[in-house]
Amino acid sequence: MLISIKILLILFYTNICWCCDTQYLKINDQCYYNDDINFLKKLILHSQIGKNPPPIDINPLMLGLQKWEDGRLVEFCCSSKSNTECNMDYSLYGELPVEIGNLTELRKLSIESNKIVGIIPKDIGNLSKLEELSLSSNNIVGELPFEIGELIALKKLSLKGNHLDGSLPIELSNLKKLEWIYLSDNNFQGKISNFISEMKSLKYLNFSNNAFQGKIPKNIGNLKYLQYLNLSQNKLSGHIPSEIGLLNIYRLNLGFNNLNGSIPIELGKLDKLVQLNLESNELSGNIPHSIFSLKNLGKIELQNNFLSGHLKIKYDSLNILEELNISNNRLSGKIPKELGEFSNIRYINLSFNLFEGDVPTSLFSNQFLTTLFLNGNNLGGTIYSEICLDPGKKLLIYDNAFCPPYPECIKYIGNQKCIK
Repeated sequence: MLISIKILLILFYTNICWCCDTQYLKINDQCYYNDDINFLKKLILHSQIGKNPPPIDINPLMLGLQKWEDGRLVEFCCSSKSNTECNMDYSLYGELPVEIGNLTELRKLSIESNKIVGIIPKDIGNLSKLEELSLSSNNIVGELPFEIGELIALKKLSLKGNHLDGSLPIELSNLKKLEWIYLSDNNFQGKISNFISEMKSLKYLNFSNNAFQGKIPKNIGNLKYLQYLNLSQNKLSGHIPSEIGLLNIYRLNLGFNNLNGSIPIELGKLDKLVQLNLESNELSGNIPHSIFSLKNLGKIELQNNFLSGHLKIKYDSLNILEELNISNNRLSGKIPKELGEFSNIRYINLSFNLFEGDVPTSLFSNQFLTTLFLNGNNLGGTIYSEICLDPGKKLLIYDNAFCPPYPECIKYIGNQKCIK
């Protein structure tokens, strides 16, 4: 009799252990927070309007890639993009459920490359533990809710490739831990406010292909950890602030704006810079000599501006330069022979300037140079046959003053104003 009572007690307490708290749901002998499960169910339900939704009867725990701790959802990732860790053979559709505000233990939410529509719910501000929010490449509209500033643990914010508009809420300045902000390919407007400088932890900032206006704030130079700055394809105007020279960036892209004035000589202090793009602006004056002293710079794009003066390069400067495009400016004088002596140079575009005189033989004989565009200048003299040693080299010389004979490998000579 005593043994039977003991067995009953064991069975009773065992049954208690397998019971979940009232706010939790038992699935496969595990307890899961009911509101977290409900959010996943709503995602599945909303997605049924699409052409390739997840199965309506899919187990919510099987949706995307999930991580749970103590019955709470802490990571969720679901994407139709093939190069992501959570690539699925279906897509999520519809609006983000307002129940997203119940995921209070969530640290990572990534729903890239799906068909999400509608606005970002204000309830997202409840996710105070969220470290990564990625909703890129969807069809999300509307303004960025000011509640985004309540995500005080956020380190990565990626919203590129949507239809978001309006100005950036000042509450973004509350995100002191933010390291990565990617808002390109949207319709954001207004000025890039000074509060950006308060986001001291930023390493990556990409606002390209929007409709931002006004000047680049000078205090952007306070972002001492910033490594990547891309403000290209906006409507920014005014001068490039010299304070950018205080940064430690590797890549700087301000192309396709309405920036004017000269290129600050302070950019020559960016000794870690590997890529500089200031193309398609209204920049004028000389190209600072300091730019050509950056020993890590591999790519320079200054085309489609109003730059003038002579091109001066020292041989011991740009020792890893691979690409140089300064086409469609007002640069004049002779082409420096040092330009053809760089061992890593692959691409040179000097077209549509005012260069004159003979072309250095080093440009024609450099075996590493695959593309050389000299068209639309006042260059003359003889083109040496060494250019034909590499039949795959791309060469344009039309609209100059070169004199015959012309090497047979040049297929298009075009108009030449030969002066002997």
